[in-house]
Amino acid sequence: MALSISVTVPTLLFGYFLSRTIYNLFFHPLAKIPGPFFAKISRFPGFYHAIKGDRHLWIWQCHQIYGDKIRVQPNQVLFLSQQAHRDIYNYKANVRRAKTYEAWKTTEDPNTGLTVDPAAHARKRKVLNQAFTGESVKHAASFAIEHTDRWIDLLVKDEDIVTEDGWSKLRNMSDWTNYIIFDILGDICFGRSFEIKEPGPNPIRAIPDLVLHNAVIFYAILQSPLVEFVVWAKPKGLDNILNMIAPPELKTYYDFINDSVARRIKEENESTEDERSARRDMFHYLCKVRDPITAKPYSEDTLKGEALLLVVAGSDTTSTILSAFWFYISRNKSVYTRLVNEIRSTFASSDEIVGGAQKLQSCTYVWACIDECLRISPAGPSELARETLSGGHTIDGEHFPAGIVVGCGIYAMGRNEEIFGDPTRFRPERYVPSEATGVTVEDVNRLKASYHPFLTGPTNCVGKNIAMTEMALIICRTLFRLDVRSVVGEDLGAGHPSLGWGRRDRSQYQIADAFVSVHKGPLVQFRKRSV
Repeated sequence: MALSISVTVPTLLFGYFLSRTIYNLFFHPLAKIPGPFFAKISRFPGFYHAIKGDRHLWIWQCHQIYGDKIRVQPNQVLFLSQQAHRDIYNYKANVRRAKTYEAWKTTEDPNTGLTVDPAAHARKRKVLNQAFTGESVKHAASFAIEHTDRWIDLLVKDEDIVTEDGWSKLRNMSDWTNYIIFDILGDICFGRSFEIKEPGPNPIRAIPDLVLHNAVIFYAILQSPLVEFVVWAKPKGLDNILNMIAPPELKTYYDFINDSVARRIKEENESTEDERSARRDMFHYLCKVRDPITAKPYSEDTLKGEALLLVVAGSDTTSTILSAFWFYISRNKSVYTRLVNEIRSTFASSDEIVGGAQKLQSCTYVWACIDECLRISPAGPSELARETLSGGHTIDGEHFPAGIVVGCGIYAMGRNEEIFGDPTRFRPERYVPSEATGVTVEDVNRLKASYHPFLTGPTNCVGKNIAMTEMALIICRTLFRLDVRSVVGEDLGAGHPSLGWGRRDRSQYQIADAFVSVHKGPLVQFRKRSV
């Protein structure tokens, strides 16, 4: 007589999840790596903190509890050590970008920033590097100067002065830095400024916030148990659905980009006969680059993808650092005084403040303030995930098999007490060698070798030099012409005791984690400098 066994779907599911839990806890290659219990068996803890926007803080907290090596997902381990960072991100590392990068792409041929295959990325990056030369940085600086001077005028326009001694209305610097950086990058990348800093209606002004809003939603999805489904479904129709439900402003933005790219290609083709008449924006250099294998230029679709990457990556990241700068400078009197004294004693006029000039390079305290903002409020606070390839990879002396996701949390790396001593304090002096403070050149080199906000290796930030030059120009030209101050009681962007572990300090600028940093404030006032 045959034995009939009836197995229900819930029973099968329970058995599956029980077996997965047992495997993850006891038999997985990462079974012995410390970390939160539920993170060892599920992606839900990371998903939960991604929704809250504090995943970067959670990673830092886990390092505080469990040490330099933590398991934050069943198949992911993060590190805090300098050696681990070198092992993961160097040119010879046997890793590639994790599968989550594939979920961000919107075309069959992704741009350089989203290319997962190491060989394909190396080829694309070699092409892109041709557009980021000393000459292109110099010309990019000229566009930044033009927009910065107009931005400064708008900060203190006559109708917005609200005190007898000349102070302006409160300025939300998250918004105002978005305005200038977005306009600069539009001009550099497309030959057309978005003009969102200008008064009056402008539908594109909503774009920076919409881009961040989409990043918040999508980042949470990519940290969820649904990520593998999303990667599978996007090329099979999910992208079309997402495009259909996109806000009208976002469609306006993409139309603007498509039109700008087509127009700039036409302009470049028309200017080939007279190279001297060509407009020296970034698009000019992108149009000139050639694939080292095929000797062919970028296609129009590829140019759209690369230029879009430069705008999104360059605007969100630089805006975060500048917003943090205005927060800390306006709340640290001694730092502010030293900074403005350096700027105003180095330059006789704002016209002397130009990219690549020796005087600008000599402003050691300006660069130290930028470095400190990059450390304390990173533009990408969590890890840049990498997956070990066939044969596995050795990280900080330990071998990990193929298929393991690894990385270093950038926010946590910048808050490492063993390296920085007082990591929650905004102290640019740590980057300035001085007998008075006891900081040596070796100390500064050690700090910079321990923290890499622009990453290292084959996937480092291609626009680093342009971003650093932009920030220095904006800071120096603004503080040469204007004074800035915080206002008592206006704490937008500041920590608060009610916000919990890692966010209690009122002197700390707060960022949220959406792969890129999301931020609000600070609210500050400006006035024309009194000579």
